[in-house]
Amino acid sequence: PAAANPAPHLHLAELNSFPPPRSCLPFLVRRAETALRRRAHCHSSSRRSTQNQLHSLQIPGRISHGNPPPPPTRRVILLLLLVVVLGAMGNSIYKFLCGVCSDLSDAAFQPHGAHASVAALGRDILEFQRTKQVPEGLSRHVVSSPAAQANWYKKLQVAWKKARPAPTTPEEAGRLVVLTLKNHQKADVDGLLAFYGLPHPNEAGSAPPPAAGHHAPPAQHSAPAHKPQGVKFELHTLPVDAKAVADGDTVTVYVDTNDAPSEIKKAAAERTKARAARNYPTADALQKTIAAAGYRMVPNAKGVEVLAKKYRIRLSGIDAPESAMPYGKEATEALLKLVEGKCLTVHVYNTDRYGRSVGDLHVGGVFVQEQMLKKGFAWHYTAYDKRPELAKWQSQAQAARKGLWAASKPQEPWEYRKAKRNGNA
Repeated sequence: PAAANPAPHLHLAELNSFPPPRSCLPFLVRRAETALRRRAHCHSSSRRSTQNQLHSLQIPGRISHGNPPPPPTRRVILLLLLVVVLGAMGNSIYKFLCGVCSDLSDAAFQPHGAHASVAALGRDILEFQRTKQVPEGLSRHVVSSPAAQANWYKKLQVAWKKARPAPTTPEEAGRLVVLTLKNHQKADVDGLLAFYGLPHPNEAGSAPPPAAGHHAPPAQHSAPAHKPQGVKFELHTLPVDAKAVADGDTVTVYVDTNDAPSEIKKAAAERTKARAARNYPTADALQKTIAAAGYRMVPNAKGVEVLAKKYRIRLSGIDAPESAMPYGKEATEALLKLVEGKCLTVHVYNTDRYGRSVGDLHVGGVFVQEQMLKKGFAWHYTAYDKRPELAKWQSQAQAARKGLWAASKPQEPWEYRKAKRNGNA
């Protein structure tokens, strides 16, 4: 009955060609495979035709029916890994580039533990970076013009940035100066070293030349040829520390001395031994004993610690604004700029009721009181000093409206203190 009612789409010849029942299944499988191949071929032909039409119409196909992309090669994998690593190291690379290419911070020019003369050099380089001005008094010790001096500080600024680590000892700073300015005149290089009290690297252990300036050892200080009338004694200080300036008219200095009491000398020697043995608690205790007697271990111009006596100096003839007054902080900064890291010559006239030595300060041929008055950061203290030159310098600052004279009615410091004592400040 099945043979009598064949499927409509099969011819009788095909029915007669059917194999026996046992071989029917493989035959059907082959027929199915053939049908699938034909269908796939038709679909492929239709797809190619569609793509050709899109291409002829210049319409990009949105869906790609091509073969899947090949797996990434080894080079691509390495490139991706490199990108990941660089991304992780991005902050470190950025900080490194900033440290090389950008301007250094204040702390970079004032390295921790630096000798006072080295700190002064770093501060002047930083000041030049901000203002493009070379230090006052430098021209007295070198032969080149101010324009040439500015060129030196540009080179020193670059050299300081590249120095790793930054110099901290006078020998390191002297070597930096000589190497940076090796193509300049010897007189200029020697004068610059003397100005900061730095040794020449070719003269190990030697002091700067006698034409020394504001950072020179005490014996090389420039001071008036004749002492002013009324001077009782003269002091030659060690380099002044940045923390030694209390306000615009008071500074603490230390003087190398050999006449200290025997017990103080003994304590200083024991402290040196304790520090060499890294017995810091003992060294600190001995330091307190030395300080209580008015002495201190202070680095000299060569960086060697020496026993020094402490003096508080009140600048004679001027009165600077108090810290809480207008221009009080500016006056303190002006005095600090004049004396920091420098060795001073002090002409002492007397001692005031607070135990301070009242005197004149000279540094590298510069009279400190003169500079404070001319810049408008101090008043002429006429109640205690009648020198006419002090009045003249104050008048010059008033006429130019410099410093505190820019205000319409600046208050005298002594009147401010009087009002404060009376509770009216």
